Amino acid sequence: MVRLVVVVFLAAGFMRVARADPSGAGPPGAAPELVQGQRSIGIGAELGLNTGLGLALHVGTPWIGLYIAGGIMPVFIIGRQHDPSSTPTFDIYRAFELNADLYAMFIHPTPRTDLGLSGGYSGNTFLGNGANLGIAVRYALNAKLAFTIFGGLEYFPDASGHLTAHDYPTTQDAVRPQIQGGFNVGIVFYP
Repeated sequence: MVRLVVVVFLAAGFMRVARADPSGAGPPGAAPELVQGQRSIGIGAELGLNTGLGLALHVGTPWIGLYIAGGIMPVFIIGRQHDPSSTPTFDIYRAFELNADLYAMFIHPTPRTDLGLSGGYSGNTFLGNGANLGIAVRYALNAKLAFTIFGGLEYFPDASGHLTAHDYPTTQDAVRPQIQGGFNVGIVFYP
């Protein structure tokens, strides 16, 4: 699997180099491309249901890198009462989440847009340790700013045990608390 991922990244990089016009002139009458600044280190502010309200750090190349995000977020737990009618329940808790993901931007539909996959570690003060897999989107607003979307599904294998430790009502059964998910939108500044 790792070999396949490496081959895809190398092929995407070679295709990008092969398409580049070495003269930089482009076709006559073409609009000039966006001049992007460095994309090695970026600091962002994010909001969403993946890591909540918080900060993010992007480190790497424009195509492959590390995305670390943390914030305060809501955790939604859907369940059923222990009664003959199995009355549905809905509980909301507050947690701090930290994600450390590798991302790969291998689709470039426009000079400003990068699309790819992300995946890695998720740590949540309410649900425990887990893993995530999702999408990564970056849209360059100018040389120093980009709009981002990161998110997808998260899996927390010990979530049921953590619910009990955090006083989840024993009169209820949570429905698959191990599976969580969501997306964050953010603005990243590249100094």
